[in-house]
Amino acid sequence: MKNKVRSYFQFTIIALILIAILRPLLNPSYHPDFEAYCPLGGIASLMSKLNLGSLSCTMSEVQVTLGIILIIGAVLFGKLFCSYICPIGAVSEWLGKLGDKLKINIRIPEYVDRPLRILKYLLLYATIYFTMNSSELFCREFDPYFASVTGFGNNDIVWYFAVATIAVVIIGSIVTRMFWCKYLCPLGAIGNIFMNVVVAAGVIIIYLIANLLGANLGLFWLVTGIIFFAMLTEVIFKKSLVFPLTKIKRKTDSCPTCHVCDKNCPQGIEIDKYDTVDNIDCTLCSDCIYSCPVKETLFIKKSVKFSKWIAPVATVLLIVVGLTASSFYEFKTLSDRWGNFSKIKNIKVYEQTGLKNVKCFSSSKSFERQIKRIKGIYGLDAYASSHTVKIYYNPSEITPLRIKRDIFKPVTQKVRRIRKGIVDSLDVLEVGIKNFFDNVDYVNLSYAFMKDKGIYGFQTMFGEPVKAKIYYNSKITSPENIRKIIESEEVEIRLRDGGTLKREMDFKVEGETRSLGKVSVADYEILMFKKYDRKFNGYSKYKPENLKVLAYPMPEAASGSLYRMLSYLTSHLSNWKGIVRLSTRYNKVPTAYVFFVPEKISLEEVKKAIASKMLKVHFSDGTTKEVRNPFKSKPEGKVTSALNLIKNNF
Repeated sequence: MKNKVRSYFQFTIIALILIAILRPLLNPSYHPDFEAYCPLGGIASLMSKLNLGSLSCTMSEVQVTLGIILIIGAVLFGKLFCSYICPIGAVSEWLGKLGDKLKINIRIPEYVDRPLRILKYLLLYATIYFTMNSSELFCREFDPYFASVTGFGNNDIVWYFAVATIAVVIIGSIVTRMFWCKYLCPLGAIGNIFMNVVVAAGVIIIYLIANLLGANLGLFWLVTGIIFFAMLTEVIFKKSLVFPLTKIKRKTDSCPTCHVCDKNCPQGIEIDKYDTVDNIDCTLCSDCIYSCPVKETLFIKKSVKFSKWIAPVATVLLIVVGLTASSFYEFKTLSDRWGNFSKIKNIKVYEQTGLKNVKCFSSSKSFERQIKRIKGIYGLDAYASSHTVKIYYNPSEITPLRIKRDIFKPVTQKVRRIRKGIVDSLDVLEVGIKNFFDNVDYVNLSYAFMKDKGIYGFQTMFGEPVKAKIYYNSKITSPENIRKIIESEEVEIRLRDGGTLKREMDFKVEGETRSLGKVSVADYEILMFKKYDRKFNGYSKYKPENLKVLAYPMPEAASGSLYRMLSYLTSHLSNWKGIVRLSTRYNKVPTAYVFFVPEKISLEEVKKAIASKMLKVHFSDGTTKEVRNPFKSKPEGKVTSALNLIKNNF
């Protein structure tokens, strides 16, 4: 009799994954999260949280809780995840059956089998070690599941690692049963560690006692000890010593020793050699119970009647408990204090929700760097899942209103270009927008306004609520239409790969809208121009009279999509020590100003550097890359003294 219940679980999981892979073909705005329920990522990220205080990006309470539930499940029931949920386990099992049919499936001898088991602990150790010390998920680099479902479309994937692991899963599974699961899977190693939880518990007790006695051992030593002794236990004994609480038992007096159970065991365990199946590879899949021709000869300990239902019911209950538990709490993505925090007696907390750009550890750190510069603020707790921050401040130095104003970034954004001769002036509408906080909101509103061909640009200013000036053509659109767009429930955003992404919007227009009359197109262009100014290569060491400036027309400087690329051009120009500053201004037309030291570099060399086909860009992580130069403006213009510009309030 076949274990149909487990097959239903496996096919359902694979079907859901395939739907997630194929759905973007029908709905380009859908972007599946293939790590949404990843217990390995959750466990590795939890170690990062304990060691560095931060979860890995994209990991949340859901993955961490499911990782903890997997551990609890291993102690109580064994490796249920491996037999009922894991897609790699299901595929490996099916490939093993193919190997049986082709008669190329072999049993690895004991003297090879036991040393091979060390490999998965080494891979687990590397996964945990690098993640807990960097808060980056190391498992992404080689995970055969993640590489397969994303089509190698994630920057964290190291393709030659991933190709190798996929090849090992396919070839290894055909040649020998569950090769990846037994010898390489880090999640399988975690399951085995907690099936032998007495060993892990012993290491934890020794670690705690050593620290109480003053050893001051870090988390690194605890992880090393648990993994090393678990590996040693498996290689020597190859069985679970005390746990899990539920194990398969065999009635020797009714067993016909027909070996049917052995043939049907996905792990290749010789069931008929055990009274109690304590083999470390057992996942409590129950296939042996279903296949046994003699009723109730094989059963789960202390439960003969309901043996076939214990594993699937336990799997469902554990998942439900894990998902439910994860909804009751939220991890701090970042928690930090600075300055005189401990000495301030009346410290207060300002809480701000809706900061959508606080979405992971790195964005939380970026927000922290922003507020550390504000006088009176001494601490931050960031919660990426709910996009919430708690800011610790001294009320004698700063007020909540001032905090809100200082963390608000006003924006000036063109929605579309004005073609010559279409209009000579634009109407200006001022509205109050509630729930407008950060850069994500600005991007959402920009894309929402793109739907209306009558809207050309907008500016935001701090206020309660945020004030926005919207520049539009009253012949094409109206204040009523603009209000409807602002209060839309969602916006569709175009992605670089040609796809789209739908985001929810929760803006509300608050108060009366106010017409501010008209503005000429010429004045509008000046108002909407975003200045850029970066100094580098020791600019401050030079006197203005010792610097020359090349000023030339740069229409691209007025393009919102190319504005960020000016930092690439700056990085590229910094490779020439004689070039020390890049600025842009609106001087009748968008104009670039390149400051240089004539004693160190000639004008022709400056022009050549600006007109390079490729930009040599230095990134914050220490890497250098060449990117195509998007600025096509020819660096032909006037050369003047920097002193003349500064005298004219440049």
